[in-house]
Amino acid sequence: MQSLKEKRILVYGAGAVGSYYGSMLVKAGYDVTFIARGNHFQVLKEKGLTLIRDKQKENIQIKVFDNIKDLNNFDYIFICVKSIDTKIVALDIKNIISANTTVISLQNGVENEKVITTIIGEKPVIGGLVFVAAKIVEPGIVYQSGYNGGLIGELDCTKSQRIDDLFKIFQSAEIDVKISDDINADLWNKLVWNASFNSVSVLTGKTVDKMLEEDYELIKDIMTEVKNVAVALKINVRPDTVEFNLNRSKGFTGFKTSMLQDYERGKPLEIEELVGVVIKKAKENNIYVPNIQNVYTKLKNRIGTDYIVKN
Repeated sequence: MQSLKEKRILVYGAGAVGSYYGSMLVKAGYDVTFIARGNHFQVLKEKGLTLIRDKQKENIQIKVFDNIKDLNNFDYIFICVKSIDTKIVALDIKNIISANTTVISLQNGVENEKVITTIIGEKPVIGGLVFVAAKIVEPGIVYQSGYNGGLIGELDCTKSQRIDDLFKIFQSAEIDVKISDDINADLWNKLVWNASFNSVSVLTGKTVDKMLEEDYELIKDIMTEVKNVAVALKINVRPDTVEFNLNRSKGFTGFKTSMLQDYERGKPLEIEELVGVVIKKAKENNIYVPNIQNVYTKLKNRIGTDYIVKN
């Protein structure tokens, strides 16, 4: 019987999140392969990954490629790219999925799993989300601070050996990932945060703590609208999801959202995946969402279509 340490893991998308989780797994002794792009890939290949956390810096040698040609036989594939690239990645990995492969989305948004299952089928796919403050300081160097956990779960809310195994793998790598009783609900709980803070941050240029101080009511109103849409969809979001997300944001001093970081670097934004999806679902269910609609309109007017990529 294969031991957990013999499980082979592919991290597709060595951005801040993928690099951080993957490097922690490498440190714990797991066989991890990374897919990266551009200058980040070149530095990772030549110099390894430099991880900064807990005021310590360490260099970790990793296996990294810029494509999946000739790669196969993975037990777990972590999809860690931006949601706008989910379809491309799902198509790319389709031919390396075996009967024993589990695919998990560690991304923002609530429709990634649907996109993935449409392409590779439902059986290999489980759901996941992460709560981690990480960023690429410069190519090859990743900084992480604060909480590093997340949630994983079967899409049908059942218990399974592969979920239990992955839970143990994360825990052994000092990553505080827990098993979700309802991963779809938890994805929407996180969207309550993402749809509000990410969108407002791009319009204001503010960090999370500054938005809490200066844009509190707007953030809270958007969160409430996202919650109302989820409830209308009969998704079991936690009743206190707005208060929970506001409270958990109090420690994010000086933290820039992922969307603001992408905007400042001139990269495509996950506007449709994090904001547009709420408006679409609201319209389908005749729900009034004036605050998020207003922010969405301002975003599109300000940045045009150059930063918005639709699948």
